[in-house]
Amino acid sequence: MVADHGPVATAYLHRSAHQLADAARVLGRTADAERYAELAAAVADAWRTEFLTADGTTTPDTQATYARALTFGLVPQHLRTAAAARLVELVRAADTHLSTGFLATPFLLPVLADTGHLDVAYELLFADTEPSWLVMVDRGATTVWEEWGGVDANGVPHASLNHYSKGAVISFLHRYVAGLQLVEPGYRRFRVAPRPGANLTWAHACHESPHGLIDVRWERDDRQFRLEVSVPPGTTAEVHVPGTEAVQLAAGDHMITTGQGNQGK
Repeated sequence: MVADHGPVATAYLHRSAHQLADAARVLGRTADAERYAELAAAVADAWRTEFLTADGTTTPDTQATYARALTFGLVPQHLRTAAAARLVELVRAADTHLSTGFLATPFLLPVLADTGHLDVAYELLFADTEPSWLVMVDRGATTVWEEWGGVDANGVPHASLNHYSKGAVISFLHRYVAGLQLVEPGYRRFRVAPRPGANLTWAHACHESPHGLIDVRWERDDRQFRLEVSVPPGTTAEVHVPGTEAVQLAAGDHMITTGQGNQGK
């Protein structure tokens, strides 16, 4: 029996049309922007009619469908809380493991964090039994495998041992753990908004932007949270340190220290 790929294909049609509308808008192609925005809206309406119920449940009722729908904006605002809660239920039902595939795994941790479930995202990140990222690390991986158990417990490999898809978790590490986020093309403006969790006490990330190296480093203990940011010439950083108001930083090396410490643990 062939699976129905309608929920996935329709979701990506909406995503593609929405991105085309955004690109056309940036390029000043107003007519194209309107055309693709209308298509995106129509496809979203069709997806909701076919695959979303009035209580926020999706068809199919899977982690992948919720992660994709919440990320792509297919779930209306008034149903997002319920849909996210159902996603967490499915994660818990899998003994706090993920069951997403190539097309949805990149969205899972970010969407959990963005819907108020950062703790669950970190639990998945640090899970160390199959399926999980740390299983690969524990079994000596230096690449990302096609299958979660690409090398079994006896050291026997199967399937490809070099696949990008699950490696998309690095985006969560950069944008949420370290907190480095693009605001304007070329990182002319960027945001630094770390979201510490679990037992992490430090993180360090850097990015070679067109303007120079962006470097972000934070650490925390029981007394304080310290953030260091290097802002390249010609750029501006919008910095959000846990428990404080956002600040704008010009080019240069900066350090911000607060008394938040491990309160957000």
